[in-house]
Amino acid sequence: MRATRLLTAVLVGWCALAAPAPAAADVFVSPFLGVKFRGATNELDLDLSNGSRDTKMALGVSGVVIADDGYGLELELAHQPRFFERKGDASLVTRSGVTTLSGNLMLALPLSITRESLRPYVIAGLGWMHASANDLIAFSPISNDFLGLSLGVGAVGFVSDVAGLRFDLRHIKSVSSADTSNVSQERARLSFWRATVGVVFR
Repeated sequence: MRATRLLTAVLVGWCALAAPAPAAADVFVSPFLGVKFRGATNELDLDLSNGSRDTKMALGVSGVVIADDGYGLELELAHQPRFFERKGDASLVTRSGVTTLSGNLMLALPLSITRESLRPYVIAGLGWMHASANDLIAFSPISNDFLGLSLGVGAVGFVSDVAGLRFDLRHIKSVSSADTSNVSQERARLSFWRATVGVVFR
């Protein structure tokens, strides 16, 4: 059941972006860099949650189709490296990360309002989250898959006919998992915030 839900979410995103774009629409790709912060989990974090809460790098790429009237679709792939690791040399976690792949609905202000200025938007979507972590003594490695929910706001603007900038803030959280936390014996959970800046190419 878990695998079916994850596969369905990813396929819906791919199929939506693969469909022909409306006649009056922007189609662009946006690689981005940023930070993840305020992470939370009930997984067994040997760095006592300091790693998951810490601010860390985030990177990824997204493809967007957005109509002039403001309705759009996005497919996004992102990675948050060192997610569970404490900053500095005292970390018991040797390697970790969280990878997300999501298909999102987007609603932006129509071009008739924004013209050539920044175009604000909101997004919401579902997809796959994978969390992994290894520790010095191999006491409790993590390798879990989740169905994830993404909610966010942002703005995109173009400085030329082919290039622009994008600013984005999202909250990403797990909404379903077949895995059980080693700490609480409840359903495994994971969430974090992410702020990014990206370059946009038409």
